[in-house]
Amino acid sequence: MACPGPVDCSGLTVIAKDYKGLLDQPAAPKFKGALCQIFVRSQPYGGSDKSNNGHRYDTIPMANGMINAGMSCQLIHYVHEEHDKFFEVCKNFDFIIVRCNPGQIKADGGDQNKFDDGMRGIRKLGIQVWPSPDVMEKMGAKDALCKVATMNIGLEDTLAYYSPEEFAAGFKKTMAFQPRVIKQNRGSSGEGIWIIKLKEGNYCASYGERSCEDGEKLLLMEANDNHEEEHTVGEFIEFCVNGRTSKSGEWTSKGVGKYLEGGKEAGGQLVDQRFCPRIVEGELRYNLVGDALVGIIHKKPKEGGISAVGGTGSVYTYYGPEEPLFAALTNNFLKKDLQHVMPALGLADEPLPLWWTTDFINSSPPGTKPEDEKWIVGEFNCSCVGISRCLAAYCKDDTPTAGWDDITEEDKAEAKRYGDLMGEKDYKGLLDQPAAPKFKGALCQIFVRSQPYGGSDKSNNGHRYDTIPMANGMINAGMSCQLIHYVHEEHDKFFEVCKNFDFIIVRCNPGQIKADGGDQNKFDDGMRGIRKLGIQVWPSPDVMEKMGAKDALCKVATMNIGLEDTLAYYSPEEFAAGFKKTMAFQPRVIKQNRIWIIKLKEGNYCASYGERSCEDGEKLLLMEANDNHEEEHTVGEFIEFCVNGRTSKSGEWTSKGVGKYLEGGKEAGGQLVDQRFCPRIVEGELRYNLVGDALVGIIHKKPKEGGISAVGGTGSVYTYYGPEEPLFAALTNNFLKKDLQHVMPSLELADEPLPLWWTTDFINSSPPGTKPEDEKWIVGEFLGFAED
Repeated sequence: MACPGPVDCSGLTVIAKDYKGLLDQPAAPKFKGALCQIFVRSQPYGGSDKSNNGHRYDTIPMANGMINAGMSCQLIHYVHEEHDKFFEVCKNFDFIIVRCNPGQIKADGGDQNKFDDGMRGIRKLGIQVWPSPDVMEKMGAKDALCKVATMNIGLEDTLAYYSPEEFAAGFKKTMAFQPRVIKQNRGSSGEGIWIIKLKEGNYCASYGERSCEDGEKLLLMEANDNHEEEHTVGEFIEFCVNGRTSKSGEWTSKGVGKYLEGGKEAGGQLVDQRFCPRIVEGELRYNLVGDALVGIIHKKPKEGGISAVGGTGSVYTYYGPEEPLFAALTNNFLKKDLQHVMPALGLADEPLPLWWTTDFINSSPPGTKPEDEKWIVGEFNCSCVGISRCLAAYCKDDTPTAGWDDITEEDKAEAKRYGDLMGEKDYKGLLDQPAAPKFKGALCQIFVRSQPYGGSDKSNNGHRYDTIPMANGMINAGMSCQLIHYVHEEHDKFFEVCKNFDFIIVRCNPGQIKADGGDQNKFDDGMRGIRKLGIQVWPSPDVMEKMGAKDALCKVATMNIGLEDTLAYYSPEEFAAGFKKTMAFQPRVIKQNRIWIIKLKEGNYCASYGERSCEDGEKLLLMEANDNHEEEHTVGEFIEFCVNGRTSKSGEWTSKGVGKYLEGGKEAGGQLVDQRFCPRIVEGELRYNLVGDALVGIIHKKPKEGGISAVGGTGSVYTYYGPEEPLFAALTNNFLKKDLQHVMPSLELADEPLPLWWTTDFINSSPPGTKPEDEKWIVGEFLGFAED
């Protein structure tokens, strides 16, 4: 049976077995909403995020939040075979919440781009999509750190590279000056994030004084597993550009390099950011519902590690949104910078994600007073961010029948709080839709029919695990929020339905539409069409694209939360020239889907930026952020790997990545961001979780001892703080009050609202000893997608 609600979804394939926990839709909803999920038919349970009824494990509280706010929120699944029908239905909603995990649309046989285009079409119709494809893209891109670089939560010397030439020149210059963190755009869980130092430690006194030579040795640690490698500058550049080739040396990284593959348009980019050594103390993850901070997590890496990603021995500490320890950061983020984030990311017309996170890293020197610390963004995440309180509802081999009833009452209450807040900001557990909703919304999901449970984010009823609280939040705010699923075979019908909503919250994990056989671009275009009709889409396809792009870091480079020396490369020529220049100056971080922290092995950095450029033969020490593994390559090998992947010129790579980061060019997202390495990243990052412009929580993610990346699974320690945490008051103030209003415009998203739920990761770029209130935290990444 199709999810009950004011919008007729009977023409869409029903994936959900039931709507357990979903509240009754209001008879007269303020707004008609849908929560869109994807069920991966080829995967157990429909995907690792699913409950036993086919919904994402956190779908119910999201949808119920809409219903509690007086909106309807119907749960729908995107099935790529009925793409047109799905988007015709979407046109009947006022809003759509997309809860499709990255990769699930593709895993189900669909096309993520087609789905994104569908959602963009919905957005063009004036229907809200949370998050829109553009919000997910732009907030999730590593270069989002460049776009908030000048904010209180950014590092000014955060660079983005989109070409091998830019990367090579820029990285050689930044690396010669100081340790760097190189982040790829396409990776996840810290893969392709490298913390890099010059082996000889011969950094130049001033930026641009010199550039690294290709033969200079780099010590690299990859954030995904905190493993270490030693490579030359040339090898690192080769690996980043062309992957594993004869020029890139032997790599132990699980990645394959080629971070610029496809060019900027294909997401090929690397972000180069100053290394903040205090990342070893952990990162802070701010969990937000729109602009409201709901919780903070301090993620401390396992002793000796830098990355605090799950599965690496990290320790997570949870704090409330009012945690005084991070008050300065919370103030900077929420009151000063948050209003500028979406504009800076080119998403000025997009709302903040409904449910999103921001990770922060302490860039201040040890001894800095908490109120003076500068926490910088390490990452924003709004791509189907999961509600951890609902994790008990997702199916896995040992809990194949997990569902809504498996969540404790305490966790249900907390998830309800999140969902209700979502409803204020804009099936079992879903509240009744209001009889006369202020606005009619939809939460759009995708059910990957080829995957178990409909995708890894689904509960047993086919909804995303965090859909219910989101939808209920809308309902509690007096809007309707109907939960709908995008089925690619009924694309046109789906978007016709979407036209009937006032807003749409998109909760389709990246990749799930494609995994279900659909076309993400087609879906995105559909959502864009909805936006053109004046219907809000959270996040819109453009928001997802621009916020998710790594070069977003370049666009916020001049903000308080950015680093001015953050470069973006879109072509091999740009990357090679730029990276060689930045790498010769100081340690760098090259970002794409992989993130590399890179140092010159010989440490012979020039005294000022531009004084020299690295030679292809100079040795680089690279660490990839996904697993903190280290490799040693020449500059030439690194550039070759980044551009062409594993070739005879890139040497042997242990990274799991394939390189080719510029593949497809700028239009296809091929880009590399080159950012100054912040050595205090070993102290951890801060993730700011936001709902629109409201900070709801902060997580300090501290890498495992000896590691740099605090991604899950690397032994990281997570500590959670509230949004008012005094420790991070300066960062919060810089981010929320000073920079946030500029973020979306800077990302060319001036017409897009901030995502409803999104995150920003910050890295501390300040030297040890800086007072907390004086610390400069820079953005490492924006994340605004429906991912866990």
